[in-house]
Amino acid sequence: MNRPFIHGINFEERLRTKLEALGCRIYYDQTYDHQYKLDFIVNGFRDVARLPEHIGLQITANKDDVVKQREFVHVQKKSFVVPKAVYLEADPTADLEQGAATLVYAALLALVFSREYRHRRIVGLRLTRNFSFEFFDLEENIRHLQGLERLPKAPRGIASSEEPLVGKIINFNKEKGYGFIACESRPNNVFFHIRNEVAEDVLAHIETAEEESTGWRQLDIPVTFREKSVIRFGEDKPVAF
Repeated sequence: MNRPFIHGINFEERLRTKLEALGCRIYYDQTYDHQYKLDFIVNGFRDVARLPEHIGLQITANKDDVVKQREFVHVQKKSFVVPKAVYLEADPTADLEQGAATLVYAALLALVFSREYRHRRIVGLRLTRNFSFEFFDLEENIRHLQGLERLPKAPRGIASSEEPLVGKIINFNKEKGYGFIACESRPNNVFFHIRNEVAEDVLAHIETAEEESTGWRQLDIPVTFREKSVIRFGEDKPVAF
């Protein structure tokens, strides 16, 4: 059983304390949260002679909260209060006592010295439940989520009228949150999104699969699914639930 995530201010304060103990020099002011959507600012590391840029962090346990992400990007583009702003999305089961804070510390150091992110002012950072972290393009993620907002949500507990189909998940992109299912009775692979009531055991199989440099995971997971016709990119297309 996973230990519960400590939500809200308590988690932010504990993470801040842990990071300071690990060697981060941190500036904190409540007005920064209200005005600039930054929970605190990292302005140095104990064992690093010079920090190229101060890093402001906004921390949330809400996965793919498009409203919060849009607000964060909007404020950062207007304020320029820090040279680099990080939107940290932590898995709800992240445990600070079991190393989650150390992963955040490692991610911040990686961000400082990464050539890929050197010139990016606004960066998304995910802390996953399998004790790993990944950077992502926050604005691209927002565009993707805004597209999904137009998709009808399948009501929980209510079965589709279509007969269940049998197929195999052949690939999945974690950053984008979607993949495709091959099905003999369908001429084309069927799109599915992680939000579309994917079973826990399927999620576990996806999570353990090796990720390629392209971001895709090649899979071979048997599944049953129901197909719904929804509007994607302005066209009527099938989506698996």
